[in-house]
Formats: sequence, C-alpha cells, structure tokens
Amino acid sequence: MTENKIQIAFAAIDKEWETLIPQNVENDSLKKYVTWGEYNDYPNYLWSLFNDVSTLKTIIEGTADYVIGNDVVCTVKGFDVEVNTKGDTMRELIRLLARDYLIYGGFAIQVIRNKVGDVRELYYMDFRYVRSSKKNDVFYYSEDFTKKYVRSNKMVVYPKYVRENRNVPTSVMYVTNEKSKTYPTPRYSGSIKACEIERQIDTYHLSSLENGFGGSYILNFLNGIPSDEQKEEIERNVNEKFAGASNAGRILINFANGRDNATTLEKLDTQDFGEKYKAAAERAKNQIFTAFRAIPQLFGDMSAATGFNSQEFTESFKVFNRTVVKSISDTIIDSIDKIFGVKNSVVITPFTLEGGEKTNENKEVL
Repeated sequence: MTENKIQIAFAAIDKEWETLIPQNVENDSLKKYVTWGEYNDYPNYLWSLFNDVSTLKTIIEGTADYVIGNDVVCTVKGFDVEVNTKGDTMRELIRLLARDYLIYGGFAIQVIRNKVGDVRELYYMDFRYVRSSKKNDVFYYSEDFTKKYVRSNKMVVYPKYVRENRNVPTSVMYVTNEKSKTYPTPRYSGSIKACEIERQIDTYHLSSLENGFGGSYILNFLNGIPSDEQKEEIERNVNEKFAGASNAGRILINFANGRDNATTLEKLDTQDFGEKYKAAAERAKNQIFTAFRAIPQLFGDMSAATGFNSQEFTESFKVFNRTVVKSISDTIIDSIDKIFGVKNSVVITPFTLEGGEKTNENKEVL
C-alpha cells in the first residue's frame, strides 16, 4: 500500500513582539552607576507606555490628582508659596513626584542649601534621567543615558541627601519602592503585557484606516518551492513590509508548483475578528485597572457602570484612597519631612465625595 504524503509549504512569521519588551534588569559593570534595563533604557520604555496607553495614562494622571487632593499646604516658613526660584509650588512638586512614583515606582528631589547650610530650594528631577550607584549614595543625571557612551560632561553627579551634611550645597533625595534593588519596580509590572496589547490594538485600528491589508491574506507563490533560506528571506521581507499591527494585517505565505507560475493573493475569512479584538482590549483594560486596585468609574469611565450605585462608588473610592492614594502621599510627605527635619511639613486636604464626607488630617476619606 502506497502512503500518499502531501507536502504543504505554509509559512507564517510571528514577529514575537512580546520578546522585544525591555526587561527591568540591572547591571553594575560600569562601576560608576548601575544601568537600568539591558540597554539602559527601561525608564524610557515605561514613559512610552504612559504616553501611548490611554488606560494607563488615565489611571496615573487621575491618581496623581487624587494624591494632591483639594489643597496642599507647606507649613515650613519660606516654602508656603514657592519651593524654588522657578516659582514651582509644593502642590506642583508633589503632583510630579506622585506621577513619577506611579510610572516608575520612584522619584527624586534635588535639594539646594544656602550658604549657611539651610534648605533653600526643592526641585523635581525627572526620574527617567536619573541613575544611581549600587548603594544609592551617588546619583547621575543625564538625558543621554540611552546612548552607548555618555560623556562625563553630559552627566551631573550628586551625592545622597543627608540632613546633617550642611556643607553640601546640592544633593538628591532618592526614593524607590524597592529595598533590595537599586531601581524600583512599577506597581503595574504584572500588566506590562496588557499595556502592550492595548497599544498594539490601537496601532492596528489606526493602521487599518490607512493600509490596504485590512484583514488576513494568503500570498501564493506558484513558481516552485524555494530553499529554506530563500523562504525565510521572502517571508521576512513580505511581513516586515505588509504585516504586523502597524500594517493592520497578517499574511500567510504558501509556496507551491503550478498555475503557470503566477503569484496570487487571497483574502482569508476572519469571523468575529472585531469581537476578538474587542474582547482582548477589554481584558487588557481590566488587567491594568486591577494592577492599580482601581475601577474605571473612579476615573470617569462609566461604560462599565451597569448597576453600579453611588454607595458602591463611595466604598470603592474609600478602598482606593486607603490602599493606593494614601500610601503614595504618605511616602512623598515622609520624604519631604526628612528633608526639612520636621513632622507634618506638608498637609494635604483630600478630595471629598458628594455629600461632604468627613475627612481626617492625614488625607484619608473615612
């Protein structure tokens, strides 16, 4: 009995974008500062997610607003109006610190003293451009860290802020949510893939309006079966040019002998394609909210508010305020207290819900 075998030369290239997601790794081989990410670019990646993923941006911006509440008052003389010669207020400073803490898991404050050693000014330092020594006692600031080599004149070096060192004119208060690592871990680290899914889906839908390959296709090469090396080259060239989220389509390539050596293009049926994308987007959105222990309604998204009453909203707000907002504001205020050497250097009047719930002095809705 002759065994009939059919040789099918299908090929579909998976671009494996998941493997291209930067990892939160550290390397101290430079001896000076520890690199953050394989190419020292991990905070830039987190910043790109913040800007590109609407759910993530909404949660972070909204939570930063919750942190500063209705009012921020600095009780330290000379800092009640402005905290530096640029005219920044304590409210503006704390909001930026809260945003960085939410994006990266840490923040940095530049502390400047006057000639007699008293704290004179406080400046926000963009955490994306800060690198640290392994022991977090020396800090480097540069906007060129993603370059392979950073010239010394492109970096500014600061010591760690120590209140007793009054003869140090400029230093840095560096705060992270990690105790065993040099750099922090964002609280949404478990939903990084969900953020990428939302970003890729947005890219797909945008590109589907611009490109001809709006669905999935099979491209038939009917002039013979090339070698494996030739297949790979053809597949790579076709997919790089036409497939993937940025081109809103995916092409299945088939090599065969026949039909007078013609190359044909056929559209494949994709039933419920839109529904699958919708489900993936909804799942990604829910994962991001879960990472922050939040619900969409707290940030003005009422699309999922079916049967959600005011009492449930109030309870959700209390839980989010207690478990997320208060912990962030406490971390920031504790750091500022250490800079000034006094307790309650900053008092935040928290948001109150409609109905005027009583609030305590330390930011929590009761």
